Order: sequence, then structure tokens, then C-alpha cells
Amino acid sequence: MKYIWNNILLLALIAIVSSCELNNGATYTSDEESPWASDDAWYQSNTTLSDEKIDLFYIVSTNVLSAKDSAGNVVYQSQLAEEDRKAFDAEFKYVEKHFSQSDFNYFAPYYHQFTFEAVNLAPEKYQEVYASVSEDVCNAFDYYMEHKNNGRRFALVGFSQGGMLVLDLLKHMTDEQYNRMVAAYALGYRITEEDCKNNHIRPASDETETGVTISFNSALSTEGIWPLVAEGAVTCINPVNWKTDATPADFTYENEEHTVSIDKQTNILIVKTNRPEYYRKWTNNPAFQSAKVHLDCLHHWDLLFYSEFIHDNIMKRAGIEK
Repeated sequence: MKYIWNNILLLALIAIVSSCELNNGATYTSDEESPWASDDAWYQSNTTLSDEKIDLFYIVSTNVLSAKDSAGNVVYQSQLAEEDRKAFDAEFKYVEKHFSQSDFNYFAPYYHQFTFEAVNLAPEKYQEVYASVSEDVCNAFDYYMEHKNNGRRFALVGFSQGGMLVLDLLKHMTDEQYNRMVAAYALGYRITEEDCKNNHIRPASDETETGVTISFNSALSTEGIWPLVAEGAVTCINPVNWKTDATPADFTYENEEHTVSIDKQTNILIVKTNRPEYYRKWTNNPAFQSAKVHLDCLHHWDLLFYSEFIHDNIMKRAGIEK
């Protein structure tokens, strides 16, 4: 199996979205039959569980580029081998440190994500693979809700492939569950006009509303729009100033000053920086180039640039003061 690394972080890669509505309810008939009953099915958080905290349910991005089954045949979903789990753990740990910060109960499933190679499948085959992935995550969420959540409020967060699956979970969850959701964060993924037809998907318009969905994609220029994750977006919110207009906001990343604003024609975040070539260097790799990703795409940094802002925003939307 092959993986992409940037220091300890993973270069997140994603495929096309399914607009299928999902059915409610797990398919398992007993706790014993559910694979989610095992502790091995979940990232083991270092955060102490408390009913005084809200939960953060996190869905990891695409970390597995290719996979084979036990017979050596190419398959298009992670088999959750040891290497897969290590790749998941790098992102899980980053999110726990920067998004959760011990302020939330942290839950993250080891799901059978689609591999990057699935992007190139024929549409019918891709939909078959994606349906299996989505069902897996919905079953994990159902198990979490029945056995781990204990009636607490929760935030739903996913990046890249995880952001796609956040939208599926919003369509899947019950009204009672939705009413306990602080907010959903589909990071590095778009919300389309079709998505907005679902009652559980309400694009965020400020920094305090609850029950809303946060969505954005970043680039150095509009040429950097990656159609697979950003084309067709009907909304965008700036995660630094939490405005939906073009008002710019400044932030610091790796001791460098940046400015981010929304391009209202495309609903994408445009980041101005003094070191654009630094970011283009990371995008200029075989995996991104095989997917015809422009060098100005900042998809990878949608997780890294704004992590502290997301943490603080979950706290604010939940009405929690530190």
C-alpha cells in the first residue's frame, strides 16, 4: 500500500460526491454482530470521557491510495491493515491535539474508506464502492449514537472524503439527533444546491448559529479550484472571521502572515501569502498531478490553516467558555 506524507500529516485526497439520500437505521441485528462493538474499531482517545463535555465525532480524510485483499487482488476500499491504521492515526492525533484540545469527548471510527484509485473507476463501479463506504460510516454513527453518545450534544467534523461523508450523515441522522448537533463541519468540501434541499443541511451564515453546516475550500487563486471538491459550491464561510461576504481576515500559519477572503463568484477561499511557491511545492507531486490538480490548490491546508479557529468556533456555538 502507498501513502502520502507531509511530515506527520497526510496529503488528503478525495473523489466525487454521491447525492443519494440515505436510509436511517443500522443493518446489524445485535451488538455482537456489529463490528463497531469492538474497541479496535475506534481510535483510542487520550481525552477523559465526561458527560459535562460535548462530543466531537470525526471522519478522517482519504489516506489510503491503493489496497489489496488477502488474495492479492486490487480492491478499492481500505482493508484496515496495520499500515492503514497508522495512516489514520496520524490525522486522528492531529485533530485531537488541535481541534479537540481535551475540551470535547473525541470519537473517530476506523472505517473502510475508498482509496484514491477509486477516483478512476467507471461511475457505476464507483457508486457501488461509495455506497459501501457510506453505509459503513452510517453504521458507525448509529452505533456511536446508541452506545457511546449517552444523549450528549455533539459536533460532526470531517475533512475531504470525511467532509463528503459528513453530508451523508446529515441526511442519515434522525431529527432528534440533528436537534442535539451543535454544528457540522464539512472541511475541504462543497455544499451544492441539491444538498440544501435536505432539512438537516443549513449553510452557516455567522459564528454562533447551531444546527448549521460549515463548508469551505481554499486556493491561492481561482485557477486553483479543484472541481472534485469545490465546483458547484453555493455557499462558503470564512473560518477566520466567520463572514460569508468578501471581507478579508488575517491569520498566522507557521509564523507567516496570511490573508483570506471569499471569492463570491466561485464561493471559494482565496489565500494571499508571501510564500506561494512553498505551497505549490507540496501540490506539485505525482498524486495531485495525476488528478490534474492545479498548483494553486490549497486543499491540503484546509485542515491545517484553520484548526484552532474550528476548535474555538465549536466552543462558541456550544456556548462553552474556557
